[in-house]
Amino acid sequence: MNHRQNKSIKNIGIVLRLSYASGRELLHGISSFARANCPWSLRLLFTEGSYGSNSLIDDEKLDGIITSEPLPAEFLLRHRNVPLVVIGARAPWLGRRRRGLTFVRNDDREIGRYAAEYLLSLGKFQSFGFVPTNIPYYCSILRREGFVAHLGKHGIQARNFKETPYSDGSSEDIQALQNWLKATPKPAAIMVVHDLRATHVLKAAENVNLNRTSKLAVIGVDNDELLCDFTRPQLTSISPDHIYEGKLAARELLALLSNPLTGSGGRTVKTDRKTIIERESSKPINLGVQLASRAMSIIQRDALKGISPKDVITEIGGSRRLADLRFRECYDKSMLEVILELRLDAVKHKLETTTIPIRKILESCGFNNESNAKHFFKRRTGMTMQNWRNTH
Repeated sequence: MNHRQNKSIKNIGIVLRLSYASGRELLHGISSFARANCPWSLRLLFTEGSYGSNSLIDDEKLDGIITSEPLPAEFLLRHRNVPLVVIGARAPWLGRRRRGLTFVRNDDREIGRYAAEYLLSLGKFQSFGFVPTNIPYYCSILRREGFVAHLGKHGIQARNFKETPYSDGSSEDIQALQNWLKATPKPAAIMVVHDLRATHVLKAAENVNLNRTSKLAVIGVDNDELLCDFTRPQLTSISPDHIYEGKLAARELLALLSNPLTGSGGRTVKTDRKTIIERESSKPINLGVQLASRAMSIIQRDALKGISPKDVITEIGGSRRLADLRFRECYDKSMLEVILELRLDAVKHKLETTTIPIRKILESCGFNNESNAKHFFKRRTGMTMQNWRNTH
């Protein structure tokens, strides 16, 4: 039976950039949802890099459109009353359209936050940076905001590569990236807006001998496996669930076809499904960082149990002198200083919130010598422990 003769079959136009793995995964999600739930005839309206009248404006009626690309105005006007689902951020080219419109997108701020959290977990870095595309796409802006904001909560100011007038990956662009990387304090942890852009960063790093010297950790977005495996070192990447995002877009279009007012006002539906695929580009920077991070974990776990720096060294193994040196390089303090600060904070908290006798508080916070502990407390705070309790 011809599709035009069957009123129940809907002609759905799909406009995606299939040169990216994300676009192919979106198409997979859309088509799998349609096969399972909708009597749709999917039409891929697509010519890579060009959306001309021959491919988009034809004489066949479309009942709905799913797109992740800015459409030509004439196409949008021709189909202005057709339910439309846009995968990605809100776009100015939609003009004043308010009905039959829904946006579906990943939570890009959350992706930026997720990358920052992951890089922080790798150990101590001298600097953190973000590399966008030279065309400031909305997703790039949001990912940078999430990345910068999460680092800010940890007292870290991110270094941002500033957009240039050059094309991404051009010789001028690579040179600008090289200059930026050379000026960035190392070891450095870098988030890149997406995997293709990350290949440019790793190329620049290779040109200035950085990605072979374990001074750089890099993470991209999209987990384009062909690109991630192509780079040297292989690229760690955040993998948003684009297949689910495609299914979500198809679901929203189905709802619009049933009731166009569902998308009244151009509502946004967000998803934050994602995971990190670890590869060589984000392996811990060096043994010194690993050593210091392990020591800090032990101290945070056992500082109130009477642990000493010697106990820490015994657990992690190695030289006391080397461990102290690496720890101070990473945290600007000795292991003993960190242990005493953690104990002091715990004592203050218990003095302020309980009526437990001071001797018992000192014992519970890891101080074995009451007299020394009281002298240490007064030297640090300018008050006796009793005065602190009375005051606070």
